[in-house]
Amino acid sequence: MLDLFYEAFAAIFHALLCGLVALVAASLSFSFGVRAVDHLPGEGRRPRCIYCSRPLKFIRFIPIFGWLLRKNFHLFPCVCGSKKMCWQQPFCEIAGFFLGVLAFCLQGWSIETIPLCIALGVLPAMSVIDFHFRIIPNSLNIIIGVCGLLFLLLVGEGMWLGIAVSAALLCVGLFLAVVYSSLRKREMLGLGDVKFFAAAGVWLDPFTASLFLGLGGIIGLIFNLLWRRISQDVQFPFGPALCISFVICIIYRLTG
Repeated sequence: MLDLFYEAFAAIFHALLCGLVALVAASLSFSFGVRAVDHLPGEGRRPRCIYCSRPLKFIRFIPIFGWLLRKNFHLFPCVCGSKKMCWQQPFCEIAGFFLGVLAFCLQGWSIETIPLCIALGVLPAMSVIDFHFRIIPNSLNIIIGVCGLLFLLLVGEGMWLGIAVSAALLCVGLFLAVVYSSLRKREMLGLGDVKFFAAAGVWLDPFTASLFLGLGGIIGLIFNLLWRRISQDVQFPFGPALCISFVICIIYRLTG
């Protein structure tokens, strides 16, 4: 009986720990990722309020407390208080937490689970930033790619296969972004999406890479149709669809 209690306690503790790691990754990725795409040449990379450009104090971009300690935090105010219902940071942190718990469910608790938690935690911030700014920061793609290499190194799987799949997806992305876009005479894929292809490829094998492309296209098409109904924008950012497709492929590969 005591052993069962200990095992249950350890599982809950490790699941919460994985969730916390991913939450921190999501929060910091959002704070610094927004600044990476919003800063002007010569400006620093320290996070600022995007409405008044006021630099954030250190406490303001600490996960959870960054928005929980603000006045009337339940209204989700920005740092300067000039805008309410700024749901982006809480959304990234909550989504990151659940993705971290998902990482524990897929991999259990081990040292290799940490880069998996970080990579999954980056995805909500990447989706939100691409949704608002139509840009995926290079730093977030680098984090996902490096975490993938570290994961393969720790689990002892084929690192060279991951690199080969990454290179293949990079070529596919470049074809869509350059050649296919030129034929269609409009941008079919941004360079940030191309870099995400390469970063995601490190985590995938040939089959899941094909699944990633197919699901990404289907989800992107559905999002685009819905977006046209509720917005005047013709094109929906592709990043959120790719992130969802990537999560599905990770689940399939680690459970298949």
